[in-house]
Amino acid sequence: MSKLGGFLGAVIGFAISILLTEVIFANNQEWPIVVNAALTVAGALGGASLARRMAARRGAPESAH
Repeated sequence: MSKLGGFLGAVIGFAISILLTEVIFANNQEWPIVVNAALTVAGALGGASLARRMAARRGAPESAH
């Protein structure tokens, strides 16, 4: 469950970073690459954490993988 949450969080984080760097703050500099990577990692960590918290609240056992 946490792997799925991490994957979905990474996809959402990447989509938000693209929206921010290409649409809202559009420019031709190299710093958006760092923003994309940072928001993707933050989304993955946040999604995995949220999935673990939701599984613990339900009382579902976390998989060993």
